[in-house]
Amino acid sequence: MTTADRLWLWSQPVVAVLAGVAGVWAWVLQLSGQVSALPTLQALVTGSFVLPGLALSLMINHAAVMLRRPPRLTIGERLLLIIEYTIVVAILAISLSPDALILGYLLWPLLIAVAAMAFYSMAANTSRTRRPSTGGEHDDLAAFHDSAVSG
Repeated sequence: MTTADRLWLWSQPVVAVLAGVAGVWAWVLQLSGQVSALPTLQALVTGSFVLPGLALSLMINHAAVMLRRPPRLTIGERLLLIIEYTIVVAILAISLSPDALILGYLLWPLLIAVAAMAFYSMAANTSRTRRPSTGGEHDDLAAFHDSAVSG
């Protein structure tokens, strides 16, 4: 496994921990009555729901990929993570502006959709790689598809 493969593989738990810590921080602020420390309604929603959900999603995806031998992300999965991380950065950037709430309403569902596609891709590819081969013609086609998808 290359260094790039390792970086991609471990990017999910690193981002998940950061998102989880930010989410817990938002919860602590709410429970302590310091909601005013969150600059906007969007920051409150992002911290309370979006970031904890992202953390959970990324950890589940990482667990699924770790079941592979070797545990590597495909090019398509990497692309989905790039899109997911870009959306998260955009959400965090606009969470500071009260005028950008409409963008949050647009980006939150988009993030959920991309996260769901990433989960489906990672779970399906892991399932496919763990399925025992029967040696038939279909398996040759599946192996060709898997090698094309994994880059």
